[in-house]
This record gives sequence, structure tokens and C-alpha cells, in this order.
Amino acid sequence: MSVVVQFPRAEVVELGDPACTNGNPEWWFEEAQFARGKRLCAKCSHRARCLDEALAADERLGVWGGLTPAERDALPDAVVLPLRPRRWAR
Repeated sequence: MSVVVQFPRAEVVELGDPACTNGNPEWWFEEAQFARGKRLCAKCSHRARCLDEALAADERLGVWGGLTPAERDALPDAVVLPLRPRRWAR
């Protein structure tokens, strides 16, 4: 079975409190409630950072950054290389 993972979009720019601070913890930690937690995560401006921290911590439980444990496991491993400034030819 293939899992499609939607990455956080850059269009959410407003910061403030994360969506999960005002919700029921069951929405993010009870599998039957994951869909509800994911809907709130989709609108959260902290989503990308939350996902990054969950991946760095190898978080295995709950919805983090809008992704379930199965969706996070399905993400490919990647090595991020720093970019060097380009010297443009004139």
C-alpha cells in the first residue's frame, strides 16, 4: 500500500499559538481521532517546525506536523546539504 504524504505549504505565514494548544490531546494521540487533529494541523503556522522537530526526535506516537506515525515512516530518508552562494558570471 502506498502512502501519500502532503508536506506543509509555505502559504501559511501567520504565527501565534500552535493549533494543538487549544485542542483535545486525544485528537493527536488517539488513532481514531487522527483525522480531526490533522485538519487542525493543516491550518497551523507551526506545522513545518513541528514536523521537523518530530522527525529529528524520531517521534513514534501521535500526529506531529500534520502527519501520522505511518505517514512519517513513509517519508524518504534525505541528506540536506548546505547551499554555497553562487558566483554569477558577468
